Amino acid sequence: MNKTIPLAEAKNNLSAIVRDVEEKYDRFTITKNGVSEAVIISCYEFEGLLETLDILSNKEEREAIARAKDQVGKGKTISLNAIKKKYNLT
Repeated sequence: MNKTIPLAEAKNNLSAIVRDVEEKYDRFTITKNGVSEAVIISCYEFEGLLETLDILSNKEEREAIARAKDQVGKGKTISLNAIKKKYNLT
């Protein structure tokens, strides 16, 4: 859940905010004088965002994703069971 709170409230409730970020993946936008100035998110979510940025900043990876989407759209897919059978995986 996204929550917007003023800086004074964030200071007074930092432990609870961190708990909610860790346990519920809540996101907090911190405002100062009514203006959004910072965001608190979980480390897990932050690492995922960094990984996504890294992937999207790579032209070859963006093109591979586009090709994969095109193949899915055209029905050119192989089921997981078919892959397992082909490579003798259980």
